[in-house]
Amino acid sequence: MMNKYLLAGLMAAMQAAAASSAPLLAHWPLDDGSGKQAVETVSGRHDAVDYVFNHARYKPDSAPLWRPATACIRGGCLQFDGYSTDIKAPALTSTQLAKGFTLSAWIAPHAFEWGDGGHYSAFLSQFDTEAKQGFSFGVYRFGTWGIKLGMGSAIIDVRVKERKLPRDAWSHVAASYDPVTRQVALFLNGERLVHVTAPVDGVFGMPAVPLTVGRYSQPETVGGVFKLNTFLGLMDEVRISAGPSDAVSVAAGMKADLAERHGVVPTLSPSDLRIAPATFDGDQYRPQYHLIPDAGWMNEPHAPFYYGGQYHLFFQKNPFGPFWHQIHWGHWVSPDMVRWRELPIALAPEDDGLATDGIWSGSATYDAAGAPVLFFTAGNDTAKPNQRTGMATPHDLRDPDLTRWDKTLQPVTLQQEGQGRYGEFRDPFVFRDGAQQRWFQLVGSSLTGRSGTALVYESSDLRNWTPRGPLFSIDAMRYPGFDATWELPVLLPVGKGRDGRERHVFLNDVRGQAYYWIGVFDTTTARFTPDVEAPRMFDLGQGHFSGPSGFVDPKTGRSIVFSIAQGERTLQDEYDAGWAHNGGLPITLSLGDDGELRLAPISETATLRRQQLLDLHDVSVAEAQAALAAIHGGALEIALELAPSSQQGKRGLRVRSAPDQTELTDLYVDTASQRLEIDRSRSTSGRHGGVQGGAFALNAEALRLRLFLDGSMIEAYANERNSLTSRIYPSRRDADGLGLLAQTGDRIISLKVWAMGSQEKRN
Repeated sequence: MMNKYLLAGLMAAMQAAAASSAPLLAHWPLDDGSGKQAVETVSGRHDAVDYVFNHARYKPDSAPLWRPATACIRGGCLQFDGYSTDIKAPALTSTQLAKGFTLSAWIAPHAFEWGDGGHYSAFLSQFDTEAKQGFSFGVYRFGTWGIKLGMGSAIIDVRVKERKLPRDAWSHVAASYDPVTRQVALFLNGERLVHVTAPVDGVFGMPAVPLTVGRYSQPETVGGVFKLNTFLGLMDEVRISAGPSDAVSVAAGMKADLAERHGVVPTLSPSDLRIAPATFDGDQYRPQYHLIPDAGWMNEPHAPFYYGGQYHLFFQKNPFGPFWHQIHWGHWVSPDMVRWRELPIALAPEDDGLATDGIWSGSATYDAAGAPVLFFTAGNDTAKPNQRTGMATPHDLRDPDLTRWDKTLQPVTLQQEGQGRYGEFRDPFVFRDGAQQRWFQLVGSSLTGRSGTALVYESSDLRNWTPRGPLFSIDAMRYPGFDATWELPVLLPVGKGRDGRERHVFLNDVRGQAYYWIGVFDTTTARFTPDVEAPRMFDLGQGHFSGPSGFVDPKTGRSIVFSIAQGERTLQDEYDAGWAHNGGLPITLSLGDDGELRLAPISETATLRRQQLLDLHDVSVAEAQAALAAIHGGALEIALELAPSSQQGKRGLRVRSAPDQTELTDLYVDTASQRLEIDRSRSTSGRHGGVQGGAFALNAEALRLRLFLDGSMIEAYANERNSLTSRIYPSRRDADGLGLLAQTGDRIISLKVWAMGSQEKRN
């Protein structure tokens, strides 16, 4: 019996052929619905669909991202993930295309690549640049699209620039070449948009390279691992015909495809283009309750605000896969800052002269009427410097999710010569001066001969900004490395000092590590005076906690900080995983009675506790150790309070312990060396390891250690004074045991363990 998908494809091919005078050479209906192959109906061949999880490294194998008929044009369709998905097919020959060709497909792009190498993100490609042969039909920057033809002596590029392709919506695209008249035509939704004549001094021919659906034949790469020039989005009903076409026949083919839908093109919802978190089920390293995108790469979360009953948070996102490139703003919303729902991309590079090359980090504030406003670093490589401050406002304040944002097309802040190191100007942090009609903007830069800094600007309307000079700087000769640009500046109130004056904490990121100062911010002079000049590491994980952002929660008045937890993996690791990085837990900051910073996860984190596994009080170390030995898991919160004896040594927790202890991780306070440390020397068989940490004096206190274990993520807080964020990648799945580190005479005041639930808030 003929496969039902093959039969349906053949019927579709016959109907399309009847609507066109050009005989079909190939047709991929993409109705397969499952499996790792796509049926080509003309030959009956089953072509391989490449996909990262066909042969998964960190999780069980899973099929490519087939989509159901409800989202597709006819039958099912295939989602291309932007980096690992394509279809390989045998090469077409010059003889097969001697009378010309027509290429067509239904496509719904999710985002647009930068166009590295000047190449298309191809729908269909069989191209050899050196030989100047073949075709590459696809989409380019900002939704422009077209076709390259190799004519032997030259390459011609025919492109549509005015009628750009929309994101997250179906379009029908077609390209036609007639070798007799040398006419090249491009069609959008059955309408001919471009009709040009190819030069006479060349002959079109096909190279002996495979035909590829969804990727350019000779893609640029990142680190030799990630292939660029790859389509991201949905594709359906892909066809190649042997002969040219006109608008009438292209439109007739479209009509045949839509016959079962009575001519109506389906409207896509965000879920139709979403890579579901369940795709990663079984990946022991992927966090479950920490903030993480649905898929792909993220960097620092930023621009938090509260509006209309929801918290909003944005993040640096590459929609094309788990690597740095094509920076957009991803968008989450949450009722409580611990359960997040990802929304469509909020801001994307566009051909607007403002941020054509990246929407880099920024912040959020409220205008005079209380409406949220976003500020971002507008990346534009044609401008000097290529970093300016841009602004965006909600498209519709009645939309509860504030899904769409409109960019102000002119930059709101430009760096002038003499304002910091020229060309270093990024990561605006904007906040309002109390109840006054005045806003301050901090922009990361550096001062020649001094150190990094945050440049201060002041405005009464959020659109016109007056420079006020550097916030402060330090002597980089005394503190080597701090001459670098101070990225991601954040200034938040934390309470009154012992002298009665209001204190702020200033945070930044220097070479991938977060630092802070406590001091006084004078709104009159726009200067910050630190209590101590020396920078202090915000987190003792040495490079894992970075990219700070923050805000004052208008509901509670708390100063809250978000961060990125770096993944510490190779490009190949991240390719194989399908995701890279996640956020740390939101942290609330305050000032202790001693004038020092206090930090702890926000109280809402407790709502992620799914089940209490242990609750001990006033027990011996031996009793606690025995109770811990019975608990296993990869998503836990552990709260230890320990009364130390006079004996010096290590006190803390052992996690991710294998039964034979060949793999384990220790996190502890060492009272002998007065340090908070993590020992990863036996955490994995890979490249990660060693001891990391920093100074921590327990003094005469009991040890209060809160540890959050979540896949590869480990996050700990000691006595609300220091945190330590790190990563561990045990190679064994049975490395999930717990243990206790203590000294003779210690007593356990309390020990609690909870199994934690997922952070994701599903629609």
